[in-house]
Amino acid sequence: MDGVPNILFINVDQMSLLDSVRAYGCEYTTTPGIDRLVKRGTSFMQSYSTDPVCCPARASWWTGAYSSEHGVIVNGTPCHADMPDLSRLLQKAGYNTYYSGKWHVPGKSVRKLFHVLHEGSWWGELTDTQVTRSGVAFLENYAGSKPFFLSLGYLNPHDICITPSYDSARSSVVDGKKVPPYKAAGVLDEADIPPVQDAQDYDSREPAVLVLSKRGAPEKPKFSDWSDELWRMHRYNYHRFTEMVDAQVDTLLDALAQSSFRDNTLIIFSSDHGDGLGRHRTVGKSTFYDEVCRVPFIVSTLGDLKVRENIQDTEHPVSGVDFARTVCDYSGADGSILPHGRSLRPLVEGKEVVWREFVYAESSAYMHMVTDGTTKYVREYIENDAFAGILPCATTHRAGVEQLFDLARDPNEARNLAYDPGYKAQLERMRVALDRKEQERVPVKAVAPRGQMFMSGRAKAIKRKKIPQQY
Repeated sequence: MDGVPNILFINVDQMSLLDSVRAYGCEYTTTPGIDRLVKRGTSFMQSYSTDPVCCPARASWWTGAYSSEHGVIVNGTPCHADMPDLSRLLQKAGYNTYYSGKWHVPGKSVRKLFHVLHEGSWWGELTDTQVTRSGVAFLENYAGSKPFFLSLGYLNPHDICITPSYDSARSSVVDGKKVPPYKAAGVLDEADIPPVQDAQDYDSREPAVLVLSKRGAPEKPKFSDWSDELWRMHRYNYHRFTEMVDAQVDTLLDALAQSSFRDNTLIIFSSDHGDGLGRHRTVGKSTFYDEVCRVPFIVSTLGDLKVRENIQDTEHPVSGVDFARTVCDYSGADGSILPHGRSLRPLVEGKEVVWREFVYAESSAYMHMVTDGTTKYVREYIENDAFAGILPCATTHRAGVEQLFDLARDPNEARNLAYDPGYKAQLERMRVALDRKEQERVPVKAVAPRGQMFMSGRAKAIKRKKIPQQY
């Protein structure tokens, strides 16, 4: 075991790569903790969630599989029992493995896979401090002879899921729009609240499963009664929850810096998915807009490990399935059983390596996406009764709505080019790329009954509401 580092995995919930971290240019937050990791490490700026919702993305971290493969297509659907477990691979390689905080991988018992220091809750503001305390205590007291892998799962900024309903209920209606009370009551000044996002416009030709969950009735779309002031308040709240969890990260890093493990501990920081942030007039998750599917992924150190410092890598598309392979590379564990992923270690160390052109992701069972960082393609599938309960792909299901975005010219993803004849060649290129990514998957099995209920429920609701699935 000589030469392998201890590994600290700091994971947060619902942190977007966009509009969150001061070191990445967000002027409305103060994030000294995460900024330390950025300064001392390599940040992957083309980092994508494998499935932008909690359970599916987290299952991908630990199995190296996509949601259609591990079976967790929606929160609460259990993971297939035959999926690999990163913790077991690390233990076989001689590591002691520890966990504290949010787990949220149904079908995989965290207590059977790790030594659990503390179990998280569903309210970050109240219990993220306990995750930090357990992590600090571990760093102060660990005396094992083996290297350790310690995963700390923080909940925030996930608490942003709570505030929209509260702020909406507290608002007054002015000219048909809801206006929050905080400025009028003197709680906040105008200068305290960030402006509205500059990416509120969206092309209505969206996948039906997205329209169902995010848009509501055509005659009165969701959030159509929100004023700019209420959108600004949502952004303000998100930044405060981000700062709350950053304070925990900063405290944890202080403890690591003062411990005997500082020089030989690799730090990986990431999030399961982002948040709508008010962009495209949405909140929450489960879309493929950048604010939701692009997430931080930092490999860093406070010590002497070989890590390129203060690098923001914009060239290499990476994914949540790369996490397990990266950990295996640094630990010496045998990751050959993992279905997918590439180790980021060569990129972190500045080595020349032939890299992938596209990353692939899935969402809400019926949406698949590929991107190379400059072009993004999303394909929705239409339910096929002959394959009920089977997750869709090009060989079994008809394509529904498609989205194509030229991210270089349209970084705010306001114009869907899939139906523009001038982009026919680009559309075909991305279709082929998505087909190939689907073909690379391991054999897909039927999901558990909860997942099947989700799929059939969504398909029936789309038909009942007559939401367009083709244009």
